[in-house]
Amino acid sequence: MDTEDWWRTAVIYQIYPRSFADSDGDGVGDLRGIIEHLDHLNGAPGSLGVDALWLSPFYPSPQADFGYDISDYTAVDPAYGTLADFAELADEVHRRGMRLLVDLVMNHTSDRHPWFVESRSSRSNPRRDWYIWADGRDGGPPNNWLSSFERCGPAWTLDPATGQYYLHSFTPQQPDLNLRNPQVRAAIRDVWRFWLDLGVDGFRIDVAHRLFKDAALRDNPEPLAAFRRHHSHPELRQFNIDLPECHDLLRELRAVLDGYGPGLLLGEVPISDDTRLVRYFGADGMHTAFHVAFWEQPWDSARFRRTVDGLCALAAPDALPTYALATHDISRTVSRYGLRQARAAALMQFTLRGLPCVYYGEEIGMADSRPPQALDVDDRDGQRVPMNWEPTGSGFTAGSPWLPFGPDIETANVRVQDDDPASMLNLYRRLIRYRRDSKALRFGDYESLPSPKDTYVYRRRAGGDELLVALNFADRPIVVGLGEGTARLELSTDAGREPGTVRLAAVSLGALEGVVLGVR
Repeated sequence: MDTEDWWRTAVIYQIYPRSFADSDGDGVGDLRGIIEHLDHLNGAPGSLGVDALWLSPFYPSPQADFGYDISDYTAVDPAYGTLADFAELADEVHRRGMRLLVDLVMNHTSDRHPWFVESRSSRSNPRRDWYIWADGRDGGPPNNWLSSFERCGPAWTLDPATGQYYLHSFTPQQPDLNLRNPQVRAAIRDVWRFWLDLGVDGFRIDVAHRLFKDAALRDNPEPLAAFRRHHSHPELRQFNIDLPECHDLLRELRAVLDGYGPGLLLGEVPISDDTRLVRYFGADGMHTAFHVAFWEQPWDSARFRRTVDGLCALAAPDALPTYALATHDISRTVSRYGLRQARAAALMQFTLRGLPCVYYGEEIGMADSRPPQALDVDDRDGQRVPMNWEPTGSGFTAGSPWLPFGPDIETANVRVQDDDPASMLNLYRRLIRYRRDSKALRFGDYESLPSPKDTYVYRRRAGGDELLVALNFADRPIVVGLGEGTARLELSTDAGREPGTVRLAAVSLGALEGVVLGVR
């Protein structure tokens, strides 16, 4: 495990533990199932070659928000295993040369967490101020703040026993912590250290922009009051999102992490205004943050170019964003764009200047499914279906899976794609391997280049290592002119296209093809 800057060249892989691999036949994925499939990720011939794993929550939880309602920060939910299993997982991850990140949920707990059970027991309880309580106003909630989830209505729930409302940015079963309280901050610091002592290498920080709310609990201004998530406005701010104190806590976390050696803080910051997003990463707080606008774009070359270029222009010169195409919250790439589009999108993700983060199953082109019965409060079941290890589903579980497999399991699975050179799985393997060996992709600068309609062309360059990336977003062939001389075709999303020399004056791109060219 090498230098302090290991994260700058890392490829991250997100595992949703409930859906990755089930070792005991109960239909729910678990930590031991992850251990048994680590060779798919790194440390064995034919593995993907990723550098870090991010585990979504595996802590004890009543599952009101599928693990993001935590009832014990320092334990493993029995459905997923034990702390001994976690320790073994950490050891096996490190033995394969990878790093381990875990989800850090500091904004809220479960309403069954012992802290909240005490807090709601009476107004005089010593832990009352560990959460955000307030009297109602005019027969209703204290202000006009809304839950992020439309089904949950206001962000306040009345506790009849004590006559006050408590704040919850998400479901009523997820009360928000009062992180202005020094005792809460101290308790949360203990949580950081607990997992760092067990060997984790960093954290993915859940809703990093929501950690503090206006102390006076002021109404959101009317133009923004109807928005459940962050919405930019040239003059007005929402009082329950993106407060300056968020950065203070993130700097505090960074200082603790740095005391343990080289680590990574990856932020989830769903802010639609990049002028605010760039304040969250690249300095003394979080190392990197997801570029949320990237995965929100339609399949349009101009939109992607404008989004990437816009963030590059605003971020600090040394700052690196993280690019993901799908997550446990975001519909899968194949479902949003299409299968061939997903191949070009993958090439784009791995060749931009930033950290690629791969959601489990993206490497085999899994699509969303629609279970017969909705379980998730925000309709995210479709992108959380079990991993397709082989065509029948037995590779995930010997029992009945907690969600049904998707309709594409016969083709979008690891076993079928493993030996097929044209498969999505082998495209991902080639992309990750090529990126690992390319100085331009790991360390180089980024320059957006003029290109015809429906294409996106950019240059990556580090010293004498120069690459051109050309992406065709159209369902028709296009020829692009990229200057004089020749280049070598290094990679293509078309598995049938052979490497060779191409004239830069007329580079042919097939329908929905992406290519990487090595400039001589």
